[in-house]
Amino acid sequence: MQENNNPKKTVSKKGGRIITVVIVSVLALLLVFTAAQTFGRMTIRTMADNVKAYFIGLGAGDGYPYSIDALSVKDLRINNSNLHILTDNKTTVLNQTAKEIMPHEHKYQNPAMKIKESKLIVYDLASANYRLQTGSEITYEAEATGKITAAAIGKSGNYALGTYGDSTQSVLTVYNSRHEEIFIWKTKTERITDISLSDNGKFVAVSVIDAADGKINSKLYVFDFKSEDYVSCHEYAGTTIIKVDYIKSNNLLVIGNNLRSYIKNNTDRKDDMSFGSNAIYNSCVTPKGRNAIVLSRYASESLSELKVYSNKNKEQFSVSFNKEMKWVDCDEKYTAVLFDNEVRTYSKNGKQVGIINFKGEPVRVAVDGSKTYVLTTSGLYCYDTRGTD
Repeated sequence: MQENNNPKKTVSKKGGRIITVVIVSVLALLLVFTAAQTFGRMTIRTMADNVKAYFIGLGAGDGYPYSIDALSVKDLRINNSNLHILTDNKTTVLNQTAKEIMPHEHKYQNPAMKIKESKLIVYDLASANYRLQTGSEITYEAEATGKITAAAIGKSGNYALGTYGDSTQSVLTVYNSRHEEIFIWKTKTERITDISLSDNGKFVAVSVIDAADGKINSKLYVFDFKSEDYVSCHEYAGTTIIKVDYIKSNNLLVIGNNLRSYIKNNTDRKDDMSFGSNAIYNSCVTPKGRNAIVLSRYASESLSELKVYSNKNKEQFSVSFNKEMKWVDCDEKYTAVLFDNEVRTYSKNGKQVGIINFKGEPVRVAVDGSKTYVLTTSGLYCYDTRGTD
């Protein structure tokens, strides 16, 4: 066998292979980016945010339990298997090993947040201040034209604010990802209570509340950004709308104090589910639209009922309990229910898959596939979704 005595030729071959790998990798990334934009699943900016957050989150934390003042927690959400926590004075992201990723302080008196994929809007219900964040950084801070009553952030980075107006009761302002105003709507007597932006970036749904003849009434307006006239208006007499969410395509889920409502394609309102003598206690909605509600039966703290629905508004299962439910959370596979001394987890078909025993007084629960997080007065714990036994 003849040996290769030409080092330049060897280097040339190695360099060629490296260049080939680089070209293939670049082409693969371009195909992913193109497909993501074509099918609307993920923008290049979102993908870049996720990649940046991933590298920042590399490395292990001290593990769970994580020490935190549970009573300071205003909100706790799971996104991309990371925990996004809003407290009285900061936002914090924790990975699965409890490593803190870029905590950011705030000075909001009454903070709230909304999450969509890798994007957050954090706002102050006691002022006009708000900011936009990703899992790794604050991308924008500003002051609205009036005190904020509600907010939302969209998949493409657009966002909306509901504020008090100078000469009107409420103003809805929608911005694109470049922070430019693209839609404004004003109402003289109604107060904006919640907002949701459609995934396709074309519509906004806004719930409002008003009082007439001593009764509280709500309405849900749906707007297309291309028109000043609403696409649809749905009235809810004697109801206080608590939450509105786009859950699949242009379908909407509305949760009120005495009913659950489903609206197909922005306009077609299906039969509302009245709670009757029951009272709404808690609810949750996944990023893909699976949702659950907790009812107190006959408004009794000792009797409760869990109802879980698919993003197509099909009831998946219902379970009743002779004790009070403290909190509920669900992902695409599981539902976790928090009680005084345990968490019970269920599969999509309603089969109980686990019982989790924890330390401390219960505050919140969050489920993410095989992991279930329980926030108590003793700290934040992470358990196997299928139970501690």
